[in-house]
Amino acid sequence: MPTILPRGACAALLAALLAGCATMSVPPLTVDEALAMSKAGASPDAIIAKMRDTRARYDLTASDMVRLHEQGMPPPVLDYMQRTQLEQVRSEERQNRFIFSFGWSHGMVRCRPHWRHCW
Repeated sequence: MPTILPRGACAALLAALLAGCATMSVPPLTVDEALAMSKAGASPDAIIAKMRDTRARYDLTASDMVRLHEQGMPPPVLDYMQRTQLEQVRSEERQNRFIFSFGWSHGMVRCRPHWRHCW
């Protein structure tokens, strides 16, 4: 016969599991940390792997990229950082398309003065 836990015990168990999941998140790798890894001799693949693991997104200007390159950031890492920025923009664009299309108008939204495709 299965054991049935009291309602309070179930709630406590659920809260403990959720708290454990919340503490498992890893903070994103910062630009300064990536630069320090590079200066310490880490390979570009190791730096990119760390960036992927932490799901970091980088919003860098062209001058930021030049400065990082001059300070010793490897080009593959800079390329990856730029890709994260492009992926973020594309993701936001997909979300905006869904929001503005209301999921039923096949991308048609009311843009003054007529109905038209807005993308």
